[in-house]
Amino acid sequence: MWIDTHTHLWDKQFDHDRNEILTSIGKDIKYVIEIGVNCATSEQALSLAYQNDHVFAVIGVHPHDAKELNNEGFERIRELSKLDRVVGIGEIGLDFYKNYSTPKVQKACFVRFLRFANEVNLPIVLHIRDAYEEMIEILRIEGIPKAGGVVHSFLSNEHHARQFIDLNLYLGIGGPITFKKNQDLRDTIKKIPVENLIIETDCPYLTPVPKRGHRNEPAFVQYVAQEIAKIKKIPIIDLEEILCENAADLFALPKC
Repeated sequence: MWIDTHTHLWDKQFDHDRNEILTSIGKDIKYVIEIGVNCATSEQALSLAYQNDHVFAVIGVHPHDAKELNNEGFERIRELSKLDRVVGIGEIGLDFYKNYSTPKVQKACFVRFLRFANEVNLPIVLHIRDAYEEMIEILRIEGIPKAGGVVHSFLSNEHHARQFIDLNLYLGIGGPITFKKNQDLRDTIKKIPVENLIIETDCPYLTPVPKRGHRNEPAFVQYVAQEIAKIKKIPIIDLEEILCENAADLFALPKC
């Protein structure tokens, strides 16, 4: 059974069948890591975690929402971080693709949460888009929590992959690994040890082949795993053990 390390089951796309999906977790999927992107969705992620023993929460503020963060919001995240279902801080990071928040505001928000994650000794879940070099520079200056972290939806090259691994970060691999256009990503993953990978869906987004065109959901993480097994030429049962152990180690989950 797989661990989906990045979901957004709080999204309205799940309003009609969220309870059904929650009920399936622990049966079809071993664990799910539910990710917040602001104060409200962090609270929703935690609420879902308390509804199912196989769901855990990561809380934080996405770079898109960085401009909305104030001291009250940050203190709310601080209070939530004390709860026992919280296993990480995120998703936090930099997104210079659309700049819903300015780069300056994004960087300030990110550094604040990076330092906070170190303070509370929780791993980080990083969102990066069009900002890999800037992210690596900040991480080298600030350092990362001893608890480590993951680069969510890694989509860059081997050079960046190895720099993140050297910083004690996992690479989160999702649906895009199955997309026809992403041969460069498959070539990169071929060269990276599976011990440095975890898998995710980012549901309801980034649905993998063969389910593209449909809403993504935790059960579809199996297709990401199957693609990695194909790339790495590893029996799927062996890959399952390694990937589950990676995720359990990062988020301090009960062992698979």
